[in-house]
Amino acid sequence: MFGQVLTIALLLILTIPLVAEAQSPMGDDRPLPRVALRSNLLYDATLSPNLGLDVRVDSTRTIGLLAGFNAWDLDKTENKKWRHMLFSLRARKYLNDTIFHKGYFETDIIYSHFNVGNIKFPFGLYKSVRDRRLQGDLIALGGKYGYSWIMARNWRIEAEAGVAVGYAWFKEYECPHCGTFLGNGDRIFLLPQLGINVVYIIN
Repeated sequence: MFGQVLTIALLLILTIPLVAEAQSPMGDDRPLPRVALRSNLLYDATLSPNLGLDVRVDSTRTIGLLAGFNAWDLDKTENKKWRHMLFSLRARKYLNDTIFHKGYFETDIIYSHFNVGNIKFPFGLYKSVRDRRLQGDLIALGGKYGYSWIMARNWRIEAEAGVAVGYAWFKEYECPHCGTFLGNGDRIFLLPQLGINVVYIIN
């Protein structure tokens, strides 16, 4: 299944510029930016490198893809791990007449393959992984509100917040490293979404 998702994501990366070119406004002399690269600094802070690509559809809308991963144990002595690969397809609607600037609403579809154990998430979230290891997949649908500030001609800073509703299916083990297999599980969950994004505009 992961291979199929990766193939779809790569195809979307290749077709996004074509869609944007086909739907870009005709006869508009304003030099609107076309492409933006971004990274979520809060996501980076969890030792999970990530990179997003957004492409203009018209003067107020963009579509894009974010990919992130964590491929190492957080603490080998205690077998803490948050290994995962994540892909997020998203669409944005800016509330003024210029993309990559000021307020926007965003909807996104998230897929992740994960291997998580012995982790205490803030605010009491996901208590099942405090003394268990879960390995599986999730999919979620979310929404955010954000705001973008111009820092320089080609640089932006964004702050955004929202929530996603998701479904996860997984195998559960007794301990983070190599414990007894306890069975298969699944659940519906809420996923808070926060971001401080640094953005580079490609004109």
